[in-house]
Amino acid sequence: MQIGRRLRQLREERGLTLAEVADAAGISISHLSAIENGTRPNPSFLVVAKLARTYGVPIDSFLDPDVFPSHHDVEDAGASLDVSYAEMAKRLAEADALANPAALLEVLAAYLREREQQYHSHASEDGGKSASEEDGQRPDR
Repeated sequence: MQIGRRLRQLREERGLTLAEVADAAGISISHLSAIENGTRPNPSFLVVAKLARTYGVPIDSFLDPDVFPSHHDVEDAGASLDVSYAEMAKRLAEADALANPAALLEVLAAYLREREQQYHSHASEDGGKSASEEDGQRPDR
């Protein structure tokens, strides 16, 4: 489902007008209308985050499941899933990091710590070798 259709569906389910949603999200009525009608099919991350907060839904609820499968779908396919753009966007929005540089840095630092732990965990499972060493490449040091 396109993001515009999903936004319209949410607005209509809640019995809200374009003006009410636009005002709550801090965007213009014409901008919201253009997104809903598909004449602006790719709104900025900031606008999507504002609308998600306005509707009280996670950002990833706007993603097309056929294009961005869920974590369980990917695991079922046997692939490993790193933290995706959608997950990072969700984390940033939940921490209100868009308006707060300190929160932004905290979310990014937490993400980097998680990635480092995953790397070290993976490296220890592989006998301490990095992916490049396993491929016969010299690691960059």
